[in-house]
Amino acid sequence: MRIRLALPFAAVMLAGCGTSDHSRFYVLTENPAVLARATVASPTMTIALGAVKLPAALDRPQMARRLNSDEISYSEYDRWAGPLDEMFRRVLIADLDGRLASGLVLIENNPTSPANLTIAVDVLRFDADAAGAVTLKARWEALGQKGSLAGAPSDVMIVKPGSGRDAEAVAATMSRAVADLAIQIVGSLGAVVAIDAVDQSGRKFSRSVSDPRGN
Repeated sequence: MRIRLALPFAAVMLAGCGTSDHSRFYVLTENPAVLARATVASPTMTIALGAVKLPAALDRPQMARRLNSDEISYSEYDRWAGPLDEMFRRVLIADLDGRLASGLVLIENNPTSPANLTIAVDVLRFDADAAGAVTLKARWEALGQKGSLAGAPSDVMIVKPGSGRDAEAVAATMSRAVADLAIQIVGSLGAVVAIDAVDQSGRKFSRSVSDPRGN
């Protein structure tokens, strides 16, 4: 993959004259659910968001633009206000919360007291093209309390048309792409929860057959 740093000639000249930094900083923002979900007295299953991994090419403050299939350009002055992986995870948690089905509740990820299901996300691509259209390609999976897979991993490809070419519009479109990822995860969680429930009941039945005392 070729990498290009977008540094306009005029900006180089200004920097050489000792002018102030012209950097602009952007954040991802959550897109909460339109309809509030119903609350239940006692949730039947807890969900946590575990590891979220982004490509190493995005591990930098400069915003990236996809020029073609094998070339990325980085803007010198349009920057993220913090680590992109941390922002992505924070926004995804907010977008998941409130969209979960009744009976499911999102909790903090705590390895010493794991949730019933922990979601892990591997982001393979997350960038905008020259027109501002954003592509988010990711694979996510749900892990049970013992760390075993609950169902097969799911591949997601999201393409959001751009609302503008400028960095502010791109950041907003990228935020909407993260919300779409949350929607797709929530839409598939019902089947994953059912698989985990069957797996849990199967293990309990196996123990009861082998030892009537349940030991």
